[in-house]
Amino acid sequence: MSVQPARRGGQLAKGGYPLAGQDIPPAATSTLSYRADIDGMRAVAVLLVLVFHFDLLWKGKAGFIGVDVFFVISGFLITAIVKKQLDEDVFSLRTFYLNRIRRLAPAFFSVLVLSFSVGVLWLFPADLIELSKQIFYSQAYLANFYYWKNVNYFGLNADNVYLLHTWSLAVEEQFYLLYPLALVLVHKYLKRYFWLMLALVLVLSFSLNVFFVKDKPEAVFYLLPTRAWELLAGGLACAVHGHLKLQRLANDFLGLAGFILVFSSVAFFTEEIRFPGFFALLPTLGAVCLLLSGACRETWSSRSLSCAPFVYIGKISYSLYLVHWPVNVFAKMALADGYTLQWRFAMFGLSLVFASIIYHAIENPFRHRRFLATDRRLAAGYFSGLGATALIFMLVLGTGGLPQRFPGKVLALAGHANDRMPLKPECEFVDKTSLVGKDFCLLGSAGKEPEWLIYGDSHAWAAYEVFDKWLKAKGQSGLFMFRNSCPPVRGVHLFRDKGRCFAFNQSIAGFLAANRSIRNVLMVSTWRQAIEARLSTSPDIKLGVKESVSLFEEKFADTLRYQNDLGIKVYIWEPLPGARRNVPVALARAALENQSTDIEITKIEYFATYGFFFDVLKKNRDLVTLSFSPSKALCGSGRCAVSIGDNPVYFDSSHIAKSSTDFWVDMMRRAELKSEK
Repeated sequence: MSVQPARRGGQLAKGGYPLAGQDIPPAATSTLSYRADIDGMRAVAVLLVLVFHFDLLWKGKAGFIGVDVFFVISGFLITAIVKKQLDEDVFSLRTFYLNRIRRLAPAFFSVLVLSFSVGVLWLFPADLIELSKQIFYSQAYLANFYYWKNVNYFGLNADNVYLLHTWSLAVEEQFYLLYPLALVLVHKYLKRYFWLMLALVLVLSFSLNVFFVKDKPEAVFYLLPTRAWELLAGGLACAVHGHLKLQRLANDFLGLAGFILVFSSVAFFTEEIRFPGFFALLPTLGAVCLLLSGACRETWSSRSLSCAPFVYIGKISYSLYLVHWPVNVFAKMALADGYTLQWRFAMFGLSLVFASIIYHAIENPFRHRRFLATDRRLAAGYFSGLGATALIFMLVLGTGGLPQRFPGKVLALAGHANDRMPLKPECEFVDKTSLVGKDFCLLGSAGKEPEWLIYGDSHAWAAYEVFDKWLKAKGQSGLFMFRNSCPPVRGVHLFRDKGRCFAFNQSIAGFLAANRSIRNVLMVSTWRQAIEARLSTSPDIKLGVKESVSLFEEKFADTLRYQNDLGIKVYIWEPLPGARRNVPVALARAALENQSTDIEITKIEYFATYGFFFDVLKKNRDLVTLSFSPSKALCGSGRCAVSIGDNPVYFDSSHIAKSSTDFWVDMMRRAELKSEK
């Protein structure tokens, strides 16, 4: 990301400004003089990202927009350099790619080695396997595809996305792999329409972004076809960069507009905005304005961005971007609830220190050919590194995460992270307006006519075997279906779920009305969606907590009345207490360090959290036949247990472990017996 003057014959070529280590031939330096303000722009971009990731300021919630600024800068510089070299007939794809390796690989390798080293010392086998996968995909510059497919409800979460930030590096590298080749072809066959072709591709990419951002938000965010327009916007800035002749006042205004656009995109971003979409025009155009304004060295924006601290941070911005996220993730894992604002500022500072060391000890020496000076040695070193990465990945995978690092008891506890039901996609709701019996999974005694319907969110899925065994013990059978995150409450939407939760509950209601053989319904959920402000009247509207809870109270009662009117008996699975952190990992860590762990929720905290739920349940008690109470089973001592004997109750922080099935079946049977007395 940062830029250094090019070397020529052992000396620094005056005015050279290579993009990410791209050495500019002498003929190319005539129009590309070093601009300190671009390093200043990099500083602004990377600081926005760090403030966002370390959660330092309440107005930094859209700091990810710094990545968009990086994209524009990269597109501007690479287009200027490659176009000039093509015009002078000195461009070489081989040299270009080797210089990309020289610029990116050394610092990247060093951060990956550091991350893996920490992982070997700290992570339990399943997590080390996950880290190894992320390193592998990052090295292949396919991280954006990996996270697009795996950052989901039952996939990766905030605790184990160790290299999430590398998605943007993958986008850039995919762009740099294809873009120079495309420029060569356009320059050779359509030279008269060079800039027009770039503009057409920009319009196509932007249109794809806008068209799909609502229905495919993850793909639009992570993938090159819907992000390329931001890099091309920087590229097209080159078309006017050398020809823009503005008066001093107009240049100052252009710089001011750039700052306003970039910072307003941070200040005015809300969760209801679909990003990138049209909103990404703000930081993109802002970065373009700053680039164009900075062409005149006398503008106030250029002078502001060229101040020494900004320039230095801009120079180390690539290393800083690389190292900050692993620092943040590992610090969060180690400190858990103690990861306070003071610690986050400390990790921010530590990231600056690490970045400075990597820049001076690794990034710069490689760039200036003090290490692996020849292209042959560089290529050999790079491919050796890739080979080593593949071997380490296979070793970790083949050994099951290097388990010999830990005692057997610790491994047994950590292994409960996999103590869960298979995902069971056959039981998950798909977008169907009309459900029939074959759309559901069957529970309980085979050959019996289903008289139960059990449905809910992921907590219903996690307890699938509990309900199956419970019904078998009763000699009854039932139908089962779940939808991740979706509470079994008719008439509510989940924010940003494209209406699927609403459709799920509507389809269930329609099925119950059409199938009167179902005489009992068990509704299962975490029941947290309301207090997390995720419930809404529309998937595109974000409600506050108070409004979300009020909506839940209204629609929960409506759902109970609807089912009662159909002559159905309603059973409720009350909220699970859960734990403060991932239970298997916390217990394994405590066993390893021979310490106690304080991850239990107290009974007081439980009822304070779920008071809204029990209030509405109490108001509608006459509509509920029986509610099953996990808190009565776990919180008798005043603290809600996280283990039964030596086994964790949960495979994460809130979903019940498969091995606890008998415990929960017993809880349900005892509750039934008590209600019959």
